[in-house]
Amino acid sequence: MDRAVHEAELAFLNAPFEADGWMHALRLLAAATGSSIAQLCGGGGGLTLDFSLFSEDRHDPHGHLVNPALYGPENWRINSSGGARSIQDERHYAAYRSKRPWSFYDDAVSDLDLPFGCQSPLILEQNGGFVGLSLLRSSRNGPCSADTVAAFARVAHQAHRSTRVEIALGQERGENMLASLTTSSEFTLLLDRYGRLVAMTAAAEALFDGDIGLRLEGLEVRLSNPGEDRSLRAAMTRLLAGDAIDGPVVHECRAGATDVRPQGHWRLFLTRLPANRDVIGVEAQLAITLRPLLSA
Repeated sequence: MDRAVHEAELAFLNAPFEADGWMHALRLLAAATGSSIAQLCGGGGGLTLDFSLFSEDRHDPHGHLVNPALYGPENWRINSSGGARSIQDERHYAAYRSKRPWSFYDDAVSDLDLPFGCQSPLILEQNGGFVGLSLLRSSRNGPCSADTVAAFARVAHQAHRSTRVEIALGQERGENMLASLTTSSEFTLLLDRYGRLVAMTAAAEALFDGDIGLRLEGLEVRLSNPGEDRSLRAAMTRLLAGDAIDGPVVHECRAGATDVRPQGHWRLFLTRLPANRDVIGVEAQLAITLRPLLSA
């Protein structure tokens, strides 16, 4: 097992640099631990746009694996998670289930024959954003042994490092995209698919110093006016969900409305950027550009 686990560790370390790196690493992790499936999944606190990668396709006639309702409070895998980089296994799952006797997720697990396994939240943000790695084990695989959990912990440690590398690479690519604007007065911010800040022009940094309608919650860019913010989040979802060719790519609105300036401070342009190979959603996928409105 040691050699196979070591190969899985190396595969995760290389994952951000290879086109099919994450899938290759998941397949090696599943094989090294004798598990039916290894899964990498995640979601954002601001937008409900999740990703979920599986080491192999599972016979899933009811669509359980892609049903967003099964990633809610009934999911004793996700919701038994501790802090970032902690490890949970069947003991933690049982403790969570004993206090919440729901059957929806249990029924799905039974249909899929994936009752066992272990997991680790690689990244866990205060706003609810997360990236998690897990083993899903069948009745034939059996519960995780101490050796299985130890092997998984080794690989999860490297997977955590790789997700951080992926984030850093996404930020670097975002900064490179803005390089031509660094000497201008352009107010432009690049966001990932969850509305989190990836990069911004030097001029845009000053936007957060005053009360002019824009603020940061962690790394999430928000509009201070609640109605405007709801409209912006809906536009993000619409642009990201649209067809890559025929779908909408630009949303235009006014932002920064106050009692003093009900017409707003800014004309805001939200633009969907060209699709890229990013797997875990950390590269820039949206751009916000702000143009000052003249005072009435």
